[in-house]
This record gives sequence, structure tokens and C-alpha cells, in this order.
Amino acid sequence: MSEPVFVAFATQKGGAGKSTLTALTASYLYYLEGVDVIVIDCDDRQHSQKDYRENDLNVTGENPYLKRVMQNFYRNFGKKAYEIILSNPAEAAKVAVERLDEGANPQVVFFDITGTVNDIEIVKLLSVMDYLFVPITTDTADMKSSIRFASHVVNNMITTGKTKIKEVNLVWNRVPSKAKTRLCGIIDNYLDELGLHSLDTVLANSSRFFKDGATVGKVGMFRSTMLPPDKRLLKGSNLPELVAEIRKIINVRTVWRKRI
Repeated sequence: MSEPVFVAFATQKGGAGKSTLTALTASYLYYLEGVDVIVIDCDDRQHSQKDYRENDLNVTGENPYLKRVMQNFYRNFGKKAYEIILSNPAEAAKVAVERLDEGANPQVVFFDITGTVNDIEIVKLLSVMDYLFVPITTDTADMKSSIRFASHVVNNMITTGKTKIKEVNLVWNRVPSKAKTRLCGIIDNYLDELGLHSLDTVLANSSRFFKDGATVGKVGMFRSTMLPPDKRLLKGSNLPELVAEIRKIINVRTVWRKRI
């Protein structure tokens, strides 16, 4: 049995979309590509993954249309929803190892992390990750924070051998269409000068990323911890391209690919 890959989506401050990216990536890999995952929700400021799961249970329980979607999906899927474990930065790595010792066998363990590099518990947690993905937006404050965070990890942890992290990548998220080519290109050149790198895939600033169902109506779910993204919303989202890029970096093979 091979060791699972520890993957973190992390930022120093909220607003860049790391919790949404964690949920979208985990769900796409698990529900559409058969990759077994566990999500450790260690952002104890808000526990967004827990909130997403509770919302999933609520809307699929109350909305007859989504209830049928859920029932039909799991009738063919043959597995339960992936596990979300609540923790905090100080205990998250230990909790993950304990779950593995209990018999869990995921290919990937995702960690949803928020915290500054001045927090020793955040630094300790990052030290046991294999890969780090840092969301970056065109908002000036978010952008500066994400770049500082990624730069610190590279220069003060990776180069000094204080972490297992093999690679740090920034992920362009919530990018206005007009800024996609011009601004992202300028910042990417700046990142190169800093020895940093962003993924090729850019996610636009689109309301679809927040569509998580409703208690009434034939509404689709894009951000869900219990279902794959609605195929009507998936087109043009760049999510398949993003997940493919991430999967290649973390070196995890698709078990099977569900037709969408």
C-alpha cells in the first residue's frame, strides 16, 4: 500500500477561494475520476468544508429534484461520500495519520488551511505537506498576501530543508475576464523573478463556483462535497483543466473517468 499524497490549499487570509478550490478539486477527483480522497478541514476559524457538507445534506434532503439527483448518482457510484475530518492546525497532521492507521486508504489527503507563517502550528503543518497550492486573485491585498506566503514557504522552508514540500504553485482564481491576459501575464513575469510559479489554468470570476444548490427548484450544484459538479455548469469553467494540471503535478493517476 503506497503512502497517500498530502496536498494543501492554503492562504494567510480569507477571500482567495482556497476552501472552494479544495472542495471542487476533491469532488472532481473522487466522483468523476475515482481517486480516493480524504479532506482535513483544519481552518478552525470557520470550517468551510463542514459547512459545505451540511449544506449538501440540507438541500438534497429538502429539494425533491436534488434528492433524485443524489439517489441516482449513488445508485451507480457504489461508494459513500468522501470523508471530511474537522481539526485544527496543531492536530491536523496527527489526525490524518491516525485515520490512516485505522485503515483509511486514500490516494490523496487534502488540507484546507488558513494562517500566517508567523504561526508555529501553521509552519509545522506545512512542513509535512507534499504539495502546496496557494490561490491568488487580482485583488491587491489578496495578491500581495498570497505572493508573500508562497515566497516565504519557498525561501524559508523548502530551500532550508524544513519541509517535505516538493512544489509550490499559485492558482489564479476569481479573475475578471478583462484581466486574464494582461494582468495575469504581468504578475506571472514578476513571479518568475521571485522564483515562484503559477498554474497555466486560470479560473474566471464566475458565480457558478458558488452554486451549491437550493431547497427549491431544478437547480444545479457546482460546489458540492457529495456530488460531482453539474455538467451544465462545468462547460467553460476550466475546472477539468485545473484538476488535470494538479493531478499531473501530484502524480496521482485517474482510476476511471466518469462520462460527463
